[in-house]
Amino acid sequence: MAKIITKTAAKTKVKAKAPVKAKSPVKAKSAVKTKSPIKAKAPVKVAAKIMAKTISNFPTARVETSLGNFEVELWKDVAPKHAANFLKLAKSGFYDGLIFHRILAGFVIQGGCPDGDGTGGPGWEVEAEFNNRRHEAGVLSMARSADPNSAGSQFFVCLTRDGCKHLDGQYTAFGKVISGMDTVEKLGALSCDRNGMPKNPPKMVKVSVT
Repeated sequence: MAKIITKTAAKTKVKAKAPVKAKSPVKAKSAVKTKSPIKAKAPVKVAAKIMAKTISNFPTARVETSLGNFEVELWKDVAPKHAANFLKLAKSGFYDGLIFHRILAGFVIQGGCPDGDGTGGPGWEVEAEFNNRRHEAGVLSMARSADPNSAGSQFFVCLTRDGCKHLDGQYTAFGKVISGMDTVEKLGALSCDRNGMPKNPPKMVKVSVT
């Protein structure tokens, strides 16, 4: 079962990084309001051209949530199996109605569990496709248990502007937010309990391939 960023990982995180509340990947189950990495300082026209190019090179998906929407591109070049898996789940309606069950301010927002508690999955697992993409703000990555090949449907979006180096090469980064990062940051700022469960869990109203 995919329990993103497991309790084991969480404990490891606490030992690895000073702040006890630094919230490790899995059980740190992680948006300081930082400037969106998507909003470049370049002229709007230039940014538009870059966006168009990005969308033409990779498949994209739109995540409609109860707090707004965001769009992601899927890196089929470095994580083809994970990109295909996400697209398959989105097309089947698997994600529609599920919640973001774990939110760690300044770290990640995590969702995609059919049971709503980080223990469920789609009924199959995807082999790890660790790559050299950094886990920086806006990056989409798959959650897993202690088994590297246990990713299923749970995913998380990074919120840390400076990146989460301890996740690099340990979790499969397979995409990035290309629009709506303000929505992701809004989700990451919600009030949660000590385990990262939002008091009023936001929903993925619909996830569709665009």
